[in-house]
Amino acid sequence: MQTEEMRRFEEIDAAFPDYHAEMIDGGVYLSTVVTSPHGNVIPAVASQLIGEWSVMTRVDTVHEGWHGKTLLRPDFSVAGPSYRGTRLKQFPADEVILVSEVVSESNPENDTDKKVKKYAQAGIPYYLIVNPIEGKCLLYSLPEGEHYRASLETDFGKPVPLGEPFDLALDTSALYTY
Repeated sequence: MQTEEMRRFEEIDAAFPDYHAEMIDGGVYLSTVVTSPHGNVIPAVASQLIGEWSVMTRVDTVHEGWHGKTLLRPDFSVAGPSYRGTRLKQFPADEVILVSEVVSESNPENDTDKKVKKYAQAGIPYYLIVNPIEGKCLLYSLPEGEHYRASLETDFGKPVPLGEPFDLALDTSALYTY
């Protein structure tokens, strides 16, 4: 059954196709077209995972525990290799291993606060925040309830180590601030 919040979100999303829309706890957030610096960060990080994993952009992430009041569109999501080539428009959060958001200048608190709680609540093992405003990456892991039990902050230019099942360190040397 579709919630009233989700119906309203779908109407707004359809009315503004050139905007990036998300819903958090029933509130709809519209972002303007992604800027070039923001857009350049995504492939710089995601391309390091695409060889072995299913890396998706602009895919709706849904979770039953959000009760139809939250729909997130991470800058990129990573799932197991069996999902390569998937055409799902809504992807179940319990199949996602890592989500990443590049901090937006217009509403950074969504990426650095609100989404941390939502991704942890969904049990997504890793949440990587790439923050070009501060020149830092923040990797959350070990979700429990609405929080992550572990976090690691690194400066741009330093590697970001990912544990199981990735067992690699993301190279951030190509990232830059704006």
